Amino acid sequence: MRTLPLFLALALGAPHVAQAPAAPAAPAKIHKVEKLSDRAYAIFGQGGNIGLFVGDQEAVLVDTQFARLVPGLFEAIASVTDKPIRFLVNTHHHGDHVGGNALVASKVQAIIAHANVRRRMEAEQAKLDPAQRGGLPTLLLGEKDSAKPARLDLRLPGLEVHIVHRSAAHTDGDLILGLPGDRVMHLGDLMFLGMLPFIDAKDGAGSFKGLVDTVAWLASWIPEDVKIIPGHGPLCGRKEVLRYRDFLKALQAHAAARPGTSSADLAASFDAAAWPEWKPTATFVTWETLFDAVTERGPGRVVRP
Repeated sequence: MRTLPLFLALALGAPHVAQAPAAPAAPAKIHKVEKLSDRAYAIFGQGGNIGLFVGDQEAVLVDTQFARLVPGLFEAIASVTDKPIRFLVNTHHHGDHVGGNALVASKVQAIIAHANVRRRMEAEQAKLDPAQRGGLPTLLLGEKDSAKPARLDLRLPGLEVHIVHRSAAHTDGDLILGLPGDRVMHLGDLMFLGMLPFIDAKDGAGSFKGLVDTVAWLASWIPEDVKIIPGHGPLCGRKEVLRYRDFLKALQAHAAARPGTSSADLAASFDAAAWPEWKPTATFVTWETLFDAVTERGPGRVVRP
């Protein structure tokens, strides 16, 4: 059985402890909870997938989706545990992952994120009325050098969570979370299923090459029986990560073999039928905008007027 070097021996030094487009109006009951282990749950709603990790006395929440969904999120959490949430962890700064932060902040001891996440949230909130601000991360990875890998370990009674930032990929503040005792991971938007991936190079300093490298690194060691919460899409495992690695490398190789070719022509000539797990979204990421990200020629998503 494979081991989890992420949780055991990352060469990151000693750990120090510690916007997406607006969605349409939500129905009264929207959240669906799936149990991964006795301590790990995935919560699906609108926006990014949420993780809930429950210890003997306290819990850790991963992302908050949108503010208007928080009441339903609290109901979903209460359906599986009455333990208080000690930490909220943000996988990155996009609004479909941090939009509920301000309503959750008073219920947690700290909000954990990469330093680049706080910096970007501060810049976005500066444009808002003071009453709309809040929920900024307070416990930061990469605070001394935001460009370097960083790690933080949370140890609560009956619960251990490892948090790692490797490099810029989807954004420059992506976090990976793992529960070594349960072989469960939350990959945030480093992992998309069902829709084409978004690389936020314009507003989030993301990097397609960084995404390829990070996913290849994950694929090199994650165990056969790992359970993964992706940022978007259904629960998955090692098989899907290997497939995602191959998909990203195929995109990269297709563009590299045709230097100077427009993104539209790259999209038209790419064998999309070989990768049915990933489909374009007309209002978000199309094959053409994805190749904009691959070739570093555009923002990686459809830009609305």
